[in-house]
Order: sequence, then C-alpha cells, then structure tokens
Amino acid sequence: MVNIRNIDLNLLVALDVLLDERNVSRAARRLNLSQPAVSGILNRLRATFGDDLFVRDRRGIRPTPRAVDLIGPVKSVLQDIDDMLSAAPFVPESADMVFSVAATDYAQFIFVAPLIRAVHAAAPGIRFAIVFTDARAMPDQLERQEIDFAVTVPEMAPPKCHSVELFRERYIGAVRKDHPSVKRGMTLDHFCRLDHVLVTPSGDSFRGPTDDALAAIGRSRRVIATVPTFLSLPGILQASDCMAVAPERLLTAFGHALKLFELPVTIPEFPMQAVWHDRTHHNPAHQWLREKMIDVAKNLPVTGS
Repeated sequence: MVNIRNIDLNLLVALDVLLDERNVSRAARRLNLSQPAVSGILNRLRATFGDDLFVRDRRGIRPTPRAVDLIGPVKSVLQDIDDMLSAAPFVPESADMVFSVAATDYAQFIFVAPLIRAVHAAAPGIRFAIVFTDARAMPDQLERQEIDFAVTVPEMAPPKCHSVELFRERYIGAVRKDHPSVKRGMTLDHFCRLDHVLVTPSGDSFRGPTDDALAAIGRSRRVIATVPTFLSLPGILQASDCMAVAPERLLTAFGHALKLFELPVTIPEFPMQAVWHDRTHHNPAHQWLREKMIDVAKNLPVTGS
C-alpha cells in the first residue's frame, strides 16, 4: 500500500490535468512545464500507483481502467484541498472567477441572460463561459469539472447529481402574423393539417412531446422540418406557412412578429433544473450562485397569463 506521506500532491495535480487533456503536450502547456518534465511526472505516477495509467493512441494518450477509476477521487481530493486553503468567506463584490454553465439556446435566452445580469450587478468580477448542453457528454463534463452547472430538463440530468427546480414552462403554438389560414384560435383538425417545425438538438427524430400527446388521443401531425435551436423558429415561421409548438416564454418574446395561440391538445408542462456535481455542493461560491439562480427564476415572467 502506498503511504500518503510519500506522495507529492503536485503529482495529483498533474494526473488531474493528464486525465482532462489526454495529451502530454497539452498537459505540459497547462502545467507550464516542458513535455519531458511531464513525461517524467507520468513515470513517477506509474510507479506510485503501480499501473501504466495511460497508453498511447492516435490522438494522444488513453487512460487505463485504473486511471478512469481515479478521475473522481483525484478531483475530489484536489477540491477538498482547494476548499481547505480557501478559508476566507466568499465575498461576491471582490470575487474573481469563472463559472461554466451548459444550457440550450432556450435556457440561455430565458434564464441565463437575466442570471448574468443579476450576478454582474452583485459580483462584477465573476464571468461566465456558456456552452450548449449535450446530454451524452454532460456526465463526463460535470465529473471532469468542464462545466460547473447545467440548466436542463430532468430527463437530461445525469444520475447522482444534485439538482434544484428553477421554474416550470408550458407549450403554446405559433405561426407567422399574417398566416393565411389561421385567423383566431386553433381547432384540433386544423392543428393536425398544418405543416409543423420541430426543435430537436440531436436532429435524429421527427417526434416530440406534441406527437406523444396526439397519439394518446388517436391523432397525429406532419413534421416537415427539424431545427437544432429554438431561436431559429421565429425566422422560419415568418418565412413559411408552418407552425411550431414551443415554450411559452420564448414565443412570447417574439409575439410582435408571430401569432400565438393556445394548443388544442394538452401537453404536460416541463420543469427546468439546475444540476451540479457533489464535488462542488459545499463550495461557498457555488452555493452563492445557486441562490442567485433561484432568485432569478422566481422573477421570470409567469406563464399562462
């Protein structure tokens, strides 16, 4: 068994970077060391853990199963040390840090934008790195601390992560303002006859919650196009006779250019959550941002009004 007294904690820092980068040259740049120096560190790590830890492949280095098992514990140890050394209380006014948040374009537009505004007013030194959500990558992104938070629906949230519901959203319909066949209201028959545009980030399905709701009452619709982002809908609707079913808060923001209407079929509303890893659960800065998220969510426009 390895004696912890004989371990140089800098080795764990290097191991963490190697596990993130999976490339010795990139790891060397991040660590501000030469490539031979990082190669020497890797040899020491192999001796310490009694495992090769990494094997070469075409893209760089690939972690062994033992190294993969170390990802979580190494990050947890380094986070605990960082928390221990950062004994001073979190002061928003003087904070200088970056939060990385994953969110769809809908969540960015409706929630993240007012969050950035609120945080900047209280903590001008805090910056945000916003990335698009990727359900398949999200567990690894949170585990490897590539993102601090994800704003997402429960179905996309990784298991074993902390979460809090921010707000709930409902669906409404929209067509262009001067749509020739939509004067007022929308019957179910008319709804099913129209051509539909569906938002699906993956682009691999022509089916969504609307289709499930229609199927439950023995009806169907025709989706003629899918798009990867919600914010592309207004332009597409204005240039066509298509309709779309989308979150109310987003469509309401474009109400000046679109005709909005209640749906003739009941589609369940959906919750939006903030999701984060257990490793940052007790971090004071993260706790402060979570409270800000909840405050901002409480002040979003109310749906169904």
